[in-house]
Amino acid sequence: MERVGTGIPGYDELLGGGFFKGSVNVVIGGTGTGKTVFGGEFIHEGAKHGKKGMVVLTSEETEYIRREWYTSFGWDFWKLEEEGDVTFVDIADPDLRLQKTVEIAPDELIKSFKKLLENKIKTVNPDLIFIDSLEALFLAIDSKYRLKSMVDDVFNVLREAAATCIVATGVIYGVDEIIAYSADSITNIGMVRVGNNIQRSIHVAKHRGSAIVNQVRVLQLSDNGIDVLSQSPYLEF
Repeated sequence: MERVGTGIPGYDELLGGGFFKGSVNVVIGGTGTGKTVFGGEFIHEGAKHGKKGMVVLTSEETEYIRREWYTSFGWDFWKLEEEGDVTFVDIADPDLRLQKTVEIAPDELIKSFKKLLENKIKTVNPDLIFIDSLEALFLAIDSKYRLKSMVDDVFNVLREAAATCIVATGVIYGVDEIIAYSADSITNIGMVRVGNNIQRSIHVAKHRGSAIVNQVRVLQLSDNGIDVLSQSPYLEF
């Protein structure tokens, strides 16, 4: 099976050599852990190597994210979009704006989101997809069985596209566990306290069909983006 490098230094080693082409990969973490940066670097590095990217933002506007990525890391997504290397779909899209309307049934919202993905994928034909984030769309689903079924439906749309995908999700009400269950790989990122310092951590919990590195490592955010360091975030005695 063909592997796709993520472009994130040190991360492909944890995955056993990168994602599998056409896979759906979930990155789980709390607020401020770096999920959005993670997906942005994946798309940005892919564009540098000739891969067409698509970014789907379910709760933020594109301009805000583009500005944040540029001021923090120097990633010029305005230029990438202008040159046709990256396409953005954000909350301003009518199908995504529906999540702000309390009257709509959750099932209809998910159906609209699936249709949006299908249409955009058909138009853009991306190699890489980043969705940030997914849990907001599923919070109103009260049955875990229905939730699992709907997550599978969305992931099947992504797999049929033959694009390699990262889906970010927050840690909230157990929704992340059900989303992760259907994924081809699960990466957990978090923050740990080391003495008086807060340090970000990363580990790969699952990667179907691949050996993985069973270690928790340091996730470092710098002016250049994300690096996965070979060291552990925990003090050793």
